[in-house]
Order: sequence, then structure tokens, then C-alpha cells
Amino acid sequence: MKKFILSLLIFILLLSFSLSQDIPIVRIGISKIEREITLSNVGKIHNSYIEIEVGGNGILTIKEIENDSVILNFGKDILILTLPILIYPQKDKIIGINSYYYRGMLEINDEKWLINILNLEDYLMGAVPSEMPPYYPLEALKAQAVSARTYVLANLKKHGNFDLCSSVHCQVYKGASYEREKSNIAVKETMGEVITYNGQIIKAFYHSSSGGITENSEDVWGGYYPYLRSVKDVEELEKDTWSIFLSLNDIKNKLRNLNINIQDMFDIILEKSSTDRVKNVIIKTDNNEFVIKGTQWREIFNLPSTLFKIDINNEGLYFYGRGKGHGVGLSQEGAKFLAEKGYNYKDIIKFYYQGVDIQKWY
Repeated sequence: MKKFILSLLIFILLLSFSLSQDIPIVRIGISKIEREITLSNVGKIHNSYIEIEVGGNGILTIKEIENDSVILNFGKDILILTLPILIYPQKDKIIGINSYYYRGMLEINDEKWLINILNLEDYLMGAVPSEMPPYYPLEALKAQAVSARTYVLANLKKHGNFDLCSSVHCQVYKGASYEREKSNIAVKETMGEVITYNGQIIKAFYHSSSGGITENSEDVWGGYYPYLRSVKDVEELEKDTWSIFLSLNDIKNKLRNLNINIQDMFDIILEKSSTDRVKNVIIKTDNNEFVIKGTQWREIFNLPSTLFKIDINNEGLYFYGRGKGHGVGLSQEGAKFLAEKGYNYKDIIKFYYQGVDIQKWY
């Protein structure tokens, strides 16, 4: 009953925050509370039992969470409230969390997560410039806005008690503090637009730079999507190169964490996809053969992409690669170059996502 009442209060309040009642409300997990956090511009707080006005400058400190309760300090007062609690901004102000500011309202749930609750368009104004440099051309930013909006709607409830987190695991989101005029225009001028395939919202994956060619979805995650096909990207991205050296000890120590023990003598074979990305790394020793997925290898050794070649010697491995990210879907740097060449945002989207439509969803 307690959670039902709180959910009803959230719904009623958020109607006043929405640009339109038709705009979806999203719940974004900012962080799990592990230490003291200071909030500013707080107007009131409440849970299912009590509502409290916060006067003055609205400074509120979350001191500690014990079991299902939170210890709050505002002014000279200390208050202990059972979770979950809602935190509302002062009128015409935006709530601050330490040095960052967030539109909408906040919730601290019973799993210690600090959740930003706001309408999707307000969220995008903080997400788009967090994901793509806001000095990029407007048409590239519009393509990013539509892709990001599509990504959210295809991933609602990804984390159960909230929709998305604020890190690279979902989409980077740093709130109103990161909003910029040009990226806000990109969000507003594409309001409600999403990418669809046969009338259904797509999985709008995107990445930093393709290195000159994007990847088929099944060669990264194993799932085939007809709109996530490899495309030859702009030539400029072929110059987006990188190189990294790893010593034999670095390699051995990292592989040991996977229970793979290798001696001084071993061979490495790279199994490639049709785009020349590494699908599997095969390590051969005198007695064993180990197969590691290219995506896992990239993560283990913190490589920019799986589009690489190797050169091995007695000291270690040299990696020579191109691009940044998983390579599937929209290439953000590619979108920049296409916009500079005169492509509009719809052209850019249809270049990277095959056979799609751009549809007004709300």
C-alpha cells in the first residue's frame, strides 16, 4: 500500500513537470548512495507517512542510509525517514546533487539508488551533449537526439526499478549542468521523433567512431537485426587510428584472471568478421587452445575497438587499430563528417540504420 501511494503521488506531481502529458516519464539511476551527498534547491520531501517543507536555500544533506531508512540533515534539524522518499525542487529551480543539477525530481528507493524522475525530452537535453560533443554540427546533434530518444524507449525498465543508468552501460547523462544551446535546439526540433523498422522502435545502437566501416550486429552481440547492417563509412574515419603496446607480463596477468595460464611460448590467431574486426582471439600453447571473444578481449585490455591487427615479439604485443567503440549502428564522428558534407539528420540516420523510417511517436 505504501508503494502504491508513493507511485500515485509521483504520477500526479510529474504531470506538472512534463512539457506535455503525452511525453513519457523516465526514471534514471544517477548513482547508488554510498557516502554523504548534498542537495540544493530542495522544496519539500516526503514519503508515505509525512511531507516536510524545506525552507531557506533548500540545502539538504543525505548523511547515511541504514537498512530501510535515510538520515537527512537540513539546517540544524536531523530527520530519519523510511524509504523510499521523494525530493521536490523549489519553485522555478532545479535540484542540485553536489556540483551537478538535474531537472524534474528525485527519489531515493529502498535499494539506496538516487533516481532522477523527469520527462524524456528534459532528459535528452542532458543526455545528448553528454554523449556527443555539443559543438558538432546541428544535423549531427539531431541524429544523436533521435537515436538517443529511440534507445530510451526501446530500453524502458532495463534496470528494473528504474529505466536507465547514467553511465556508458546505458547512455551517459550528466543532467542540466551539461546542457548547451545547440544540443537543446537539436532535442526541441526533433521532439517526439524516433527510428522505426516495420513500425516498431529499433535498437538504436551508436558508437564514437567506426574507423571507416560499421559492424553487423550479430558479429558483436550474436543477435541479427536487419537494420543494423555493416556500411562503408566516410573515408575520413579511416584515419582515426590508434596503437597500444602490452608487455607479456601484462597479458599473462590479465589472462590469469580468466583462469588462462600461458607460458612464454604461445601463438595468437585473430578470427575476423567481414569488416575486419576481431570476433575471436585464439591463444595456442603446446598443450592447450583458448578462445576469447573479441569484445571480451577489448574490455580486458581496455582497447578502443576490436578493429585491430597485432604484431608480437619477445617483449609483448603491439595493437594497431582504428575507430572507437563497438562499431554497430550510428557512428558519431561519421555523423559529424556527413553533416559537414550537407547531409540532414534524417539522411544521416538512414545511412547508418538500414531500411528504417523516422516517425513522430508523440
